[in-house]
Amino acid sequence: MMQRTNRPSLSLALLLFAAVLLLAACGSPRPEPTPTPTKTPAAAAQPAAAAPTDTPAPVLELPTATPAPPTPTPQPGNISPFTGLPVADPAVLTRAPIFVCVNNDAAGRAAHYGLSKADLVYEYIVDGFTLTRITAMYQSQEADRIGPVRSARYPNIWMVQMYGGVLACSGGSDAIRYLLKNEVGFPYLDADIDDPSNNRYFTNLGDDYRTRLQARTDGVRQWLVDQGIEIPWSKPGFEFGEATPPNFAGDATVIDIPYPGGNTVQWRYDPALGGYVRFQGGVQEFDPAIGGPLVTSNVIVASAAHELTDIVEDSLGTKGVNIKLHEFGDLRVFRDGKVYEGTWRASQEAPPRWLGPGEVPVPLKPGQSWVQVVQQIEDVTYQ
Repeated sequence: MMQRTNRPSLSLALLLFAAVLLLAACGSPRPEPTPTPTKTPAAAAQPAAAAPTDTPAPVLELPTATPAPPTPTPQPGNISPFTGLPVADPAVLTRAPIFVCVNNDAAGRAAHYGLSKADLVYEYIVDGFTLTRITAMYQSQEADRIGPVRSARYPNIWMVQMYGGVLACSGGSDAIRYLLKNEVGFPYLDADIDDPSNNRYFTNLGDDYRTRLQARTDGVRQWLVDQGIEIPWSKPGFEFGEATPPNFAGDATVIDIPYPGGNTVQWRYDPALGGYVRFQGGVQEFDPAIGGPLVTSNVIVASAAHELTDIVEDSLGTKGVNIKLHEFGDLRVFRDGKVYEGTWRASQEAPPRWLGPGEVPVPLKPGQSWVQVVQQIEDVTYQ
């Protein structure tokens, strides 16, 4: 069996490529970009993506050096590191978490399925600052349907690397696909390359490219077995506490997070449900997997550096966005109708720490968390 582990650091050479990427961009106004159908390779499925022919082979940059975050308090062996909830079989917590790219345009949101079963969900800006995408992480629970699955974006590189996970998406730009197949230190399951018929590790429902492709956790794990990939997994988790911490900065029962393209997110605290109910674009979201609304225990708003790259993401030439999720930034944690202020810090080797004053961790409420990545913390309002 081949054994694959995370690389100690990502290639220095992306520094050169990133410089080329950042030369992109100004231009005259263009029509609103439209998503392109998932790519299908012209040749037979390949074990690794070929480098784009028009540019040098992309490589990954080194992050800005930051101080190491404090060591988290170890959790008991049967407590999920990212939900703080007990599991029946502690062995599931020794498996690498699975990250799935999920479409989040208007059509995608209407077809969301299985997000409630994720331990952790990220939402972040993509495609020339025009819309957002979602990546959901699964470790402590299985999900037999997750979707609709769409293509990978630059933030997935940092996100999956620091959690030591496995990424499952449906294609991507040539540059991002090349990086994921050749440069990163984690496994990447690409539906277009590794399952072009979409009937072994993925499932098709309908024929709309925006909503048809569905993933499942057992399909991703079967791909790892078929590839002979074993991942010895051990990463620090988050801090959790049942009681509402006393050092909150104020009440926060309604949170408004502005995103481009009419995709503003609102979370409303519902004491009866014990968490925040999700709305986007003015519409409440539901998950057919549970037959109810999308509710999360914690809303984590993290500001991070956003950089426009020269990676083309759609048919109109829209450029990709690199978000430095492996560095540091301002933080707001919302739980139990309260808000906590602080900073977050992460690295390529370790997941984020959510830190309050004096770098004391802000304990999350046990349960699912959504990480809402923004450019400026001041753009977020709450009451």
